[in-house]
Amino acid sequence: MKVRRKTSPAKKRPSRRKTHKPAIRVQLSNHPTVLQPSETFRVCPLGLQFYSPKKIPDFKVMNFRMQMAPGNGEQEEVTCSGVVVHCQKEKATGLYRVWVKFLDLAKDNGARLECAAKNADTICPHCENF
Repeated sequence: MKVRRKTSPAKKRPSRRKTHKPAIRVQLSNHPTVLQPSETFRVCPLGLQFYSPKKIPDFKVMNFRMQMAPGNGEQEEVTCSGVVVHCQKEKATGLYRVWVKFLDLAKDNGARLECAAKNADTICPHCENF
């Protein structure tokens, strides 16, 4: 007769269910381009990083509308402006990597953006460590 041992709850394997990660969509105000998140898209309360087919001059002020789901399932829209702090052409893709520093993101919107970015796995490496 074979005896089956019960596995203790501490030794059970974690569930392998995939969780749905809410997206963050960023749109440049007065411009039809929507920056769809990819594995290289990063955003946090400090700013964002994305790729552009065109060079964007340093110190250019841009207005953004961001739609995000900060974890409660509801979509929120946040508007703010930012300044381009660096724009560099990537040889491999031919696209320009753009870094933007937010200028007027309200503190409470920044906290919600940080939560949404963590849920969507788009938080910047600096904020990810804090």
